[in-house]
Amino acid sequence: MKKILVILLVVVINLTAQMLNIDDFSSVVFSRATRKPVTITLNLMVEGRYVEDESYKIIDALNIIIGSFYWEDLITSRGKESFKTALKNYTTKKYSIDIDNVYIQKIQSQPSTQEIIDALKKEGLCVK
Repeated sequence: MKKILVILLVVVINLTAQMLNIDDFSSVVFSRATRKPVTITLNLMVEGRYVEDESYKIIDALNIIIGSFYWEDLITSRGKESFKTALKNYTTKKYSIDIDNVYIQKIQSQPSTQEIIDALKKEGLCVK
């Protein structure tokens, strides 16, 4: 009887978990190497209780946390794990939202206008 009760409790707890998809989130972070801003785009999945209902709080936390990372940190495995941990901790502390998992599906930088011009000049397609 106890086993059935425990299994039922686990099933009920797992049913309350939600998944929030954040697609094409765009932000500006700084590059440590160039000391210039880099526009990034990322897709995330956030798993936890009531994350869909509290999505505006999670996006606010995402805006705050991502600004504390350099671009070079976000592209490393260690940096991605630090980012996930920081997001979980901040949402728990600030908004009392329990995030179980954060999945990074895509993270990429968008070239700046100057980088595009430089590439065109290098290929000889742009006149000075």
